[in-house]
Amino acid sequence: MATGLQRLVRRAVLAKLKADAGLTALVPAASIYPNSPAREPTWPFIKLGALTTQRLRAACVTGGTVTVDIHAFARDRLANGVAIETADDHASRIGAAIETVLADQHLALEGGSDAKLMLGDIRLIQDLEPDAYHWFAQLTARVLA
Repeated sequence: MATGLQRLVRRAVLAKLKADAGLTALVPAASIYPNSPAREPTWPFIKLGALTTQRLRAACVTGGTVTVDIHAFARDRLANGVAIETADDHASRIGAAIETVLADQHLALEGGSDAKLMLGDIRLIQDLEPDAYHWFAQLTARVLA
């Protein structure tokens, strides 16, 4: 029986996000958090939401489907106090980089299992803070062990 899939998927997703040069050019690896960011995170930042798992059992197969929301937060990008990119464009670019890193990819999990990744329910909304946007998507990892 496959156990501990949430931890394995969470760790592998974080490692993949933090290792991508295109994404970390937009959001430093130190600003990519597992579930709760620092008390006052440096913007922009990324965090994972709560994970859920549906067990998968069939003849000669065990595993599960792990689902996690990925959130990216961005404000207007400024240079010398002047906005050079709006928050919604900034958040959209970060989201596009996350899509490039994760959509339709495979992750090798600790212990040798493979996770097939699917990204869906992608949204861009205005954040509660003025001049800030929130991009998020639901990542599904199907793991067969």
